[in-house]
Amino acid sequence: MDWQPASTIGMYAVSDLIVLLGRLIRLLIQILEMLIILQVVLSWTGIRLPLNRLTHSFYVLTDAIYRPIRNVIPTVAGSLDFTPLIVLVGLYLIDRWLVSAIIQFGYRLAG
Repeated sequence: MDWQPASTIGMYAVSDLIVLLGRLIRLLIQILEMLIILQVVLSWTGIRLPLNRLTHSFYVLTDAIYRPIRNVIPTVAGSLDFTPLIVLVGLYLIDRWLVSAIIQFGYRLAG
């Protein structure tokens, strides 16, 4: 390995941390997307999972995300709820714009 100044080595470490942060955010977004899709499919089929700590946390998490959107956009015709679709589109946009920009910034720091 060639000799490099400490500032260059430190920059690589910062770059790697920024890329790691972006990838972790992307992973969390993907997990949240899967949970939302699972909840939508389960609501369509009428399958009820036993209400234990895991499923309760799952519903608490998604309801916390849905609540602000449901305050603005009510359900249509009493049963159609577009909130999961709006959240999925929002998560997609955050992933494509913000998270991609964070990861690209990390790569650019490394040179």
